[in-house]
Amino acid sequence: MISFELTEEQKIIQSTIAEFAREELSSEARRLDDAAVIDAGVLGKLWATEFIQLHATVDEEERSAVTSAIVLEELGAADAGLALAMASTMAFVGAVADQGTQEQRETLLPHFTGGSFQPAAVAIMEPSFGFDVERIEAKAARSGDDYTLNGKKAMVPLAGKCSHFLVIAQCDGALDALIVPREAAGVSVAETKGTMGLRALELAEVTFENVRVPAAARLSGGNGADVQRIIDGARTGVAAILTGLCRGVIEYVIPYTKERIVHGTALARKQTIAFNIADMHMDIEAMRWMTWKAASDLEHRRPSVQSAQLAYTYAGQQAVIITDNGLQALGGHGYTKEHPIELWYRNARALSVLEGIAGV
Repeated sequence: MISFELTEEQKIIQSTIAEFAREELSSEARRLDDAAVIDAGVLGKLWATEFIQLHATVDEEERSAVTSAIVLEELGAADAGLALAMASTMAFVGAVADQGTQEQRETLLPHFTGGSFQPAAVAIMEPSFGFDVERIEAKAARSGDDYTLNGKKAMVPLAGKCSHFLVIAQCDGALDALIVPREAAGVSVAETKGTMGLRALELAEVTFENVRVPAAARLSGGNGADVQRIIDGARTGVAAILTGLCRGVIEYVIPYTKERIVHGTALARKQTIAFNIADMHMDIEAMRWMTWKAASDLEHRRPSVQSAQLAYTYAGQQAVIITDNGLQALGGHGYTKEHPIELWYRNARALSVLEGIAGV
């Protein structure tokens, strides 16, 4: 029998982050979505959790993918956009701490242990219909002892505020990861065009045109990065956020349908509504267990391709169904900004199609 009994430390972290998310972040979600930007004050609150800084340590015993999944679920229950802002930087920092050379760790990780939130991102997605991580078009071609990077990346979180990008590209005939500073010549960030969901993340396209990348900037040096591990971590991170988002939906829908009286009976007593809520609960439990299984595989360095893909795919599919059912439970009210369901629905739709923008 598979069991993921949380340690005492994990239980403390879970309850602490849950309280923080409920008291500090939930009330900000609507304002940030309307403004389509995450202000420095809210980013400072995320930074104050010191969870990103924890990922900047090279001591693997201090980092746990399962604990990260727990944290991202709690943040996702408050606001998926803020959870993804955290997870995006975690993905970059975690990749450097996990796979970077000694020089890369010593040079980069101190940037993420300071007094303010410093965004960074893994750039995987590309602006092509039917994007597939197995067919990356960005290329890094040898140019003397270094490389010349060309390509475009799409939907990069907080792109305009990032100090560094970890660009996944074809390099020497295989996928590799290259560390590129935001201010490098040839790097340009497009204006945010606005999206249906995750509006506050300022998702933007980043172009790399003849960017000179030193050979020393290849993650893991000349050995080549384990790109699949980065992708698996990203899929697991998104699954955790979607689990939290869906938990937020059910925790809102249950009290609403108990209090809402229609034709003399509480909505929660209507068979269709009651069965939908029961299905939501079962699906969320399945999402969480699949996410923790993938995170456990990553943490213990077991093969994680299948578990991460299954967790990500299932969470994406069920999140759309769960948020839609939540919307229907509120009837016409679900489409108004008076309730957060429409925001969660938009965020779920966006998260279900994004690939490689998070990390545990």
